[in-house]
Amino acid sequence: MFWRPEDSLSNSVQEYRTGVVVAGPGSSLTIPGIIVSEIVRALAKTSRVTRIEVDVAADFMAGLHRASSLATAHDVHTNVNIDRHRAPNNPRLRARAFRDLIAPDVGTAIAYAWPGIDNSWIRQFLQVAKASGASTTVVCASLPASNPVRPISLAEILYQADRVYVGDIADAAELAQVFGSRGPHVEARKALSLRGRSSRSTDRQITAFLPKNNGGSLATVLSAFDAIPEAWISDYQLRVIMRYSGDAVPEMVAGSYHSENVRLIGEDISADGLEELASTSSALSVADPAIDSRVFSSAVDSGIATVVLTDSTLPMVGRGYVGGLLADLRSPSSVHVAFNHALRLEELQFPSPDAWDRLARRLTPAARDSSPLNVLEPAAND
Repeated sequence: MFWRPEDSLSNSVQEYRTGVVVAGPGSSLTIPGIIVSEIVRALAKTSRVTRIEVDVAADFMAGLHRASSLATAHDVHTNVNIDRHRAPNNPRLRARAFRDLIAPDVGTAIAYAWPGIDNSWIRQFLQVAKASGASTTVVCASLPASNPVRPISLAEILYQADRVYVGDIADAAELAQVFGSRGPHVEARKALSLRGRSSRSTDRQITAFLPKNNGGSLATVLSAFDAIPEAWISDYQLRVIMRYSGDAVPEMVAGSYHSENVRLIGEDISADGLEELASTSSALSVADPAIDSRVFSSAVDSGIATVVLTDSTLPMVGRGYVGGLLADLRSPSSVHVAFNHALRLEELQFPSPDAWDRLARRLTPAARDSSPLNVLEPAAND
């Protein structure tokens, strides 16, 4: 058994070090920031959590048009047991903030890494946490194969942690081989995997589910689709799934500017049909889904980026689903931005909402101490 910082602590000391610190990207408009929020929310169910928002690049949001996160909108109302802080951009001041926030009662320090962005701050965070006597963990996303940056590129930083969690078993095996017998404990966990959907295709297929005979929602979606530049439209298709009666709805579709790229489907869709629509779509949208919405459940099961169209109130669905986006059903420009945002995420397969609770249980001290060091565990039972 190799030595770990927590091995030097007496049982009485370990008992009072129940605090958890989680550091990582903080923006609620980026997938890394949203994922950190879900990890923090899950941990806060059983522990007091200090969240440190670290956005090193000053221009991390420059030039990006993004829709609001559905999961974050729900989290706004569930901030109990969470203390939030923003780390300074200056490295010296950031180190001081880490020292101040990793208090003597903190037993677990967790950093979130996203391959391809600036993760240099993690080295500093781990050094401060180790000096305080806290157990150190890095959780790292496994991205689609088309992304050239993999967790192995962070091996030098990850090696300094006591434990490393990644999303893919191949990434875990590669890291374990590089670390060797004296390196960190390495595991693969499904919540950290964003792989699974096919690579981005040239055709951008948007599938929109709208209420029966609802001309207002149809007009908004068609206007949003018509805002696509004519030079690009050959690569875009819109499927409108909407039960209707009479000629008004087909006439609205026929009268839209990009009508040749719009297909109207008016019949009921079976469960198998929903699964096929999700698998063949680049992005989905659904208007005002009910809590038992088959469409939204199918979208979550497939892990696809999904735009929820609503007029005012927060939908009942979407808690914990990081692939969910919000758009204003009354505003074509809002829907247009959300569609484009979802299409940028089409290669990502998002975890199910309950994956965060399973990951959080694994990150707690009791779960950590239940397995030996340097054990590579598959994600199948995540």
